[in-house]
Amino acid sequence: MKRLVVVVNPAAGNGQALKKWYQVEKQLAKPYEVFFSEYHRHAVEFAQKISQDAQPTLLVAIGGDGTVHEVIEGCAGSTHVEVVALSAGSGNDFGRTFTTIKSAEEIDLLMQSTTSVQMRIGQLSTPLNRAIFVNNAGYGFDAKVVYAANRSIWKKRFNRYGVGKVAYYGVVVKELLTYKPSSLHLEIDGRPHQIPDVWFVVVCNQSYFGGGMKISPQSNPVDEILEATVVSNISRWKLLVLFGTVFIGWHTKLKAVQSFSGTSFRFRFAHATIGHTDGEFCGELLPHEWAEVSLKPQTWAMPVK
Repeated sequence: MKRLVVVVNPAAGNGQALKKWYQVEKQLAKPYEVFFSEYHRHAVEFAQKISQDAQPTLLVAIGGDGTVHEVIEGCAGSTHVEVVALSAGSGNDFGRTFTTIKSAEEIDLLMQSTTSVQMRIGQLSTPLNRAIFVNNAGYGFDAKVVYAANRSIWKKRFNRYGVGKVAYYGVVVKELLTYKPSSLHLEIDGRPHQIPDVWFVVVCNQSYFGGGMKISPQSNPVDEILEATVVSNISRWKLLVLFGTVFIGWHTKLKAVQSFSGTSFRFRFAHATIGHTDGEFCGELLPHEWAEVSLKPQTWAMPVK
């Protein structure tokens, strides 16, 4: 018999995740276990414990992209745990590509289902760290912005009113004035590319990042291919204009944007560079250290849209 486990991030969406859970809880027909995450990576620890139990399990993540990322990281590689999300965050890039649920009725139907979907998630490896990603992994300007925004007092304050992106855009402008691009050595399935003056590289498993930016229009988690987008040799203010075009995918037409496809990527920077996986800080890559990205299988309860 399938086990139902719900992971809720009470802080996600400025409390919206908790409200949605209370609505769903009243209508659930199946017995369930519920877990509330209390700190960063708490859901990873819980999901790891769940994956150690051999019982078939439907694991429902209620929160934003960070919550979904933590749950999937915790049970990555497990074949008996099916993952599904009820989006309740500020960005929700996961739900732009993957089918998410909205009601207790959908959970009950999934509990009765005997089918699951095999897809792919990304794996990032560095000398000091290993992380998974569902959406994308990146190094450079975008990661620095995410790192600074997530630690911004203003973002937390604006989130209370549902306008957290205002703080994000403020950080973008600030970093535009101070960030220093770096040369990048990129290898795709063993093919080398030397790219100077790189602002950022992002390797994608699906199209979206940054709360709706369509950074990699061709990415599809169903296939066994990753796409990398590299932005280089562009002025600071043209880069700001570029971000405005990312929401509709027009940035790929610009000379400053290069797109690559492959099954594995390997890269290093000339300068120390901050990285992220699904918008979560994943450490700093020191000069000439290698980062490697590849794909691994994951079991889902629901397919892409």
